[in-house]
Amino acid sequence: MRSPHYERARRELKTRGFSDDAVRQWLNLHERARFAHAYLPGAKGRPWVVRGYQRKSLESYALRKVHCDGRDVGKTAEIEIIAAWAMVACPDTEMLIATQCENHLFPLMHRLVRRFQTTPAFAPSLVELRRSPSWFLRFSNGFVLWGRIAGPRGMNFQGLHVDWQIVDEAQEMTENSWGELYQALNGGGRRWVYGVPNGLRNTFYRMTRIPDAEQYNWPSTLNPDYTPEKDVELTLLYGGKDSPGYLHRVLGLHGSPAHAVFNLDHYQECVDDSIDFLALTVEEQDPLDLPGATEPGEYYLGCDLGYARDPSEFVVFRAEPPHLTNVMRLHLRGVNYARQQEIIVELDAAYDFRSIGIDCGNNGRAVAHNLMAQGPLWCEKVRAFEFGSALELEPLPDGRPDRRPMKTFMTELLQRHLADRSVVFPRLPDRETQYASHTYSIGIGGQVLFEKGNDHIIDADRCAALAHYLDTQRGTATPSIGRMRLEGF
Repeated sequence: MRSPHYERARRELKTRGFSDDAVRQWLNLHERARFAHAYLPGAKGRPWVVRGYQRKSLESYALRKVHCDGRDVGKTAEIEIIAAWAMVACPDTEMLIATQCENHLFPLMHRLVRRFQTTPAFAPSLVELRRSPSWFLRFSNGFVLWGRIAGPRGMNFQGLHVDWQIVDEAQEMTENSWGELYQALNGGGRRWVYGVPNGLRNTFYRMTRIPDAEQYNWPSTLNPDYTPEKDVELTLLYGGKDSPGYLHRVLGLHGSPAHAVFNLDHYQECVDDSIDFLALTVEEQDPLDLPGATEPGEYYLGCDLGYARDPSEFVVFRAEPPHLTNVMRLHLRGVNYARQQEIIVELDAAYDFRSIGIDCGNNGRAVAHNLMAQGPLWCEKVRAFEFGSALELEPLPDGRPDRRPMKTFMTELLQRHLADRSVVFPRLPDRETQYASHTYSIGIGGQVLFEKGNDHIIDADRCAALAHYLDTQRGTATPSIGRMRLEGF
C-alpha cells in the first residue's frame, strides 16, 4: 500500500527531469518500507516485507514516539531499518541508540554493524568503526551513529549532543539515566522509545501516557508466527493470562503496579572491572576446567539448580571482610542432576568452601541430601534453602518468635550488601540484566511476591549470601540467628 504522497512525489521528480533509476532511488527513500524492501534482506535472504501493523510506525516522522509492546513483534527490525535509512537520508546528523544494559545493546549494534558491512550499497560509506569504549560509526556523508549503555547514573550519556535518540528496552532505564539522556538531545531532535512493560511506574510508564507522543501497542499475538500452541505454552509459563508476565511480555500492557527489587545505581557502583574473575559454561558432556590453584581465603558457593530447558547457575564468592567478592560464575546448560552433584564436589576440591547454599526446589533437595550423605563434613557445609519456607530468627525482645519468609530475607541480605557497597561484582552483563529487571508486587495478604522469570543468577547470589550470613553469624556474642529451622508455610 502506497502513501498518499507517493504518486505526487513520483510525478514531481519526473517533471524535474530525473531518470527512471533516479526516481526509483528517491522513492525508495520516500517510504521506509520500500527502502527496507530494496536494501535490507529479511529471513532466508528474501526482501524484507512490512507487516500491516508495522507500517504506520515505520513511516512516522514524529518528534516523540513510544512503543509499549509484547516480545517478538519486530521492534528490533524497525530500529535497524530506521538507523540504516537515517544513514542515507540524514547526512551531517548524529543518532544515539541507548540501552541501560550491555546485554540489550550488544546484539542490536552487532546486527547493525553486520548490516552496514555486508550490504553493498552501504559498505563503501562506512569510513570509521569503533566498538570500545562505546560503539561509534562514522559515514562518508557525515552521519554518525553512537551506541551506548547508560553506565552508573547515566554518566555515559554526558557530553553527547545528538539529533535523534532511539531507546531500546526502555523499561529498564533508571531515573538518573533518563535525566542524562534528556540533556543529550538537540533542540528539535527526535526521541523514539521502545519497551516492554514490567509493572514499574517509572519514566517509561509515564511516557506511555504522554498525549503529545505517538503511542503504539503491539501485542505478541500480532506476529503472524504466533500460534495457538505458542499461546498455550506462554500461558503455562507465566501462570495464566491474567498473570503479570503474560500481560507484560505477551500483551504489552502495564498490568498491576510492581516495584524494583534492586537499586540498579547501587548495583553498578559495586562493579569492579579489575577483580580476577573466572566465567565458565559447561554442557552435559563437557569436562570442568578449573584453575590448578586458587587464592587462599574463605569461599562460599551459591547454587540455583536447573535441568533440561532451565539453566543452572553456580557462583563462588570469596570473603574479604567487610566485602564479599564474586570470583567465579559457572553456567550449566542441560546438565543432569547427578552431574551437577559431581561438579559441586569438584568445585569444593578446588575452593574448599566454608559453606554451600543450594536452592532445594525441584530436585535440588535430592542433590543436597546426596551430598550430605557423603559424610559429616558435607553435612556441615551444605545448607539446603527452601525459598517458600520460613526462617526462624532469634526471638524478639518481648519473647515472640521472629519468623521471616526465606526468599524475602535472602533478598534483603543482597540489598544490604549493595547499599553499603560490601559486595564486589565483576562486569557481568547477564547478572546486570537480571538485577535490572527483577520486580516484586504485594499480594492480597501483604506478602511480597517476586516475579518469576530470568533470575537464576540472582537466586544463586541469594543462596551464597545467606550461606555466608549463617556461617559468619554463628558463634558471635550477639548472633542475629541463634536457633534456625525451616518450615513450609
